[in-house]
Order: sequence, then C-alpha cells, then structure tokens
Amino acid sequence: MPSLNTFETDMRKLRRKRRAKRSIKNITFIAAILIIAGLIYLSREAWLNYFDGILERARVGQTAVQNDGALAGGNFPIDISKKTHTTIGKMSKNWTLFADATFYVYTVDGDLVYSEQASYSNPIVVESDRRTLLYDQGGYSFMVAGPKKQIYSKRLSDQILLGAIGSDGSVAIVTSTDKYASYLTVYDKNGSEIYHWADGTMITAAAINSNGTGCILASSYARNGGFKTVLTELDFHSIEVVMQTPAIDTLGFSVSYCDGGRFWLVGNDRTCRLSSDGSIELSYLYDFELLSYSINNKAAALVFENVGGGGVGASVISADAETAYEHPSSEKINDVVIDGDTVYLCQESKIDAVDCVGNLLATAPADAVYREIAVFDDCIFLLGYRTVDKIEFER
Repeated sequence: MPSLNTFETDMRKLRRKRRAKRSIKNITFIAAILIIAGLIYLSREAWLNYFDGILERARVGQTAVQNDGALAGGNFPIDISKKTHTTIGKMSKNWTLFADATFYVYTVDGDLVYSEQASYSNPIVVESDRRTLLYDQGGYSFMVAGPKKQIYSKRLSDQILLGAIGSDGSVAIVTSTDKYASYLTVYDKNGSEIYHWADGTMITAAAINSNGTGCILASSYARNGGFKTVLTELDFHSIEVVMQTPAIDTLGFSVSYCDGGRFWLVGNDRTCRLSSDGSIELSYLYDFELLSYSINNKAAALVFENVGGGGVGASVISADAETAYEHPSSEKINDVVIDGDTVYLCQESKIDAVDCVGNLLATAPADAVYREIAVFDDCIFLLGYRTVDKIEFER
C-alpha cells in the first residue's frame, strides 16, 4: 500500500507538470498573437485603404435627425404683413431683414439691434461673415452695414451694375461708364479706394478672396447666337492679370472661390469647377431651368424646375466630387442655403439638411410656406409671406 510520503511526492510532480503545460500554452498563445500582428503589419498596404472614409460610408442609410419644427415664441413671429420687398440673411452672430426701404439687424432671440434707412429703387443685399453690402442696382448708392451700426455709405456718379463683399470687409463695386462697359472699383474695410480695373465687356459676377488681396471676375458677352464667359483673377497689389480662362460657353451668373485655390462658375446652362490655372475640372450641364443656387468654398447647390417630372429637384456638387449628386423632390424647393458643408433645402412642407454627397442629415416639417431661410448654428430663421419665424434645428 503506497505511503503518505509517496502520495505527496506524486501530487507535487503532477502540479509541476500542470504548471509547465500552462506556461507552454501561454507562451504559444503570446507567440501566435505576435505572429498574427506581424502578418497584419506586413500586409497593411493590401487592406488599409479599405478603411479610408469608412466613417462617411457608415453615415449612408443612417436615420436622420427628426426635428419637430416647433416655432419659437418670445419675440417671434415678427410681423412683415405690411411689407412688400423682403429678404433675410445672416451677419456675425445676428440675422438680418431688409424690408422695403429699411435694413434691420436682430439678435437670435428676435431683439432689434438697430435699423438703417436705405431708400433704393432696386435694392440688392450681399452678405459676408461680418458685414453686409446693400446697393441700388441701376442706381448710384451703396452702403456697408456692420452688426451694430452702419460702417459707411457712398453715392457714385456712375450706375451700379453689381457688388461683392469680402470676409475682411473689402467691397467691389462694378459700374457702367461712358468709356467702359464695366468699371471695377475696390474699397477697403474703411471705404477708401484701393484698386481699379476696366473691362470692355460686361462684368456679370465678382467675388473677393478670403484675405481681401484679390478677386475673381466673370465677364460675359454674346457671340454666334450664344453666350461666352471669361474668368479673370486679379491681385489688388498688381496691374498684371494673375489668371484668365479661355471663353466658356455659358452666361456667368455667379463666381466663388473653391477649396484648393480653385473657382466655381455658375452659368445659365452649366456650373463649372475650375482649377487654379483656369482649366475646367468639372462641367455640369442642366437638364432644366435653373431657379436658384448657393455656392461657397465647399460646394455648389443648384435648384431646378423639373418640367418633365412636374416637380423640382436640386443638385449638389462637392468641391472634390467628380460628378453632381442629384436630389429629387416631389415638391417645390423655395430656397437653398449652404452653411459650411451642409446644404439646407427649404421645401413647401419641410426643411431638409443634406451633406455634400447626398446623405440626409436632418429634417423638420414646415408650419407654413416659406420663401427664404437663414441658418445660424442650431437655428433656422424662416421668411414667410406675413411673418418671420424661427425653429430649433439640430443635425
């Protein structure tokens, strides 16, 4: 019969064997992990590109934010029922209203900051981040307003054709003179003249760059039964042309700077994205009549009258896309606004926010028919026929 000492000795041997097996398993497991990690690292070029843009792809098909569209109280709604010519916009941390002959600046809560008379026959309002330009198209006067007061105003001797304002406060005014079809005058943020440029053809659009050192112009003319447009880039510190494109077969409506030193041109029958040297990267031809548009450095958004389908559709072209994303709609789109890289579509019964590749980010029902919208952070201000309303809008 085995003794107690023999039993204890056998148990110690058994424990040593078990510990040895566990150690071998642990070492084997760690070695396997190291081998797998090494293989993944060595083969990274074959699979790493798959994860590029995976967060963007994950957004496709996600549930959009459903805003309730509830109208704000307090100072809202703001009555405009006795006004005939109205438009709204955004400036600094405020929103703006031009109604008949008066320009108003309001806080986001609807408190009036100040108002300014602008008795123009054909008033045009052009916004920038910090200031707003108002000019009398076909008239002789313009003014620059800030978020708290008027900055300056001027009366010219020549008729104003169009104007543009830069984010630094500089202003470009194009007039018609006896000698030139178009004459460009640029003013600095204080209203002093800093640059002049004469053009024998009609300047139809202008945009000032972000630091106020130059601009891009669209000059259009008719030839052989069609329209041609030439883009010219100017430096306010030089008399030489920086860049000029060959003639483009369209009538230029609007120009804008695009990321990467490039340019947008919105025309009557196409929208083009051009490289910094003036060559066309993308040309998007319209199938239907262009009703409205919005452009910034991130994208161009276009709204059409879809005659064949009986409805209205929109197209969005990203700054880096190779083609346009077409956003169908069964109802009329009254206004389109790009804020950053988000496109807001004001439709008859709702407001949609989409990104530059067509994903629906957020939506809200519309309590009435609104003609224009202004977007500020998580608020949307809505211009109707009788009131200005406000809704909270998350995305």
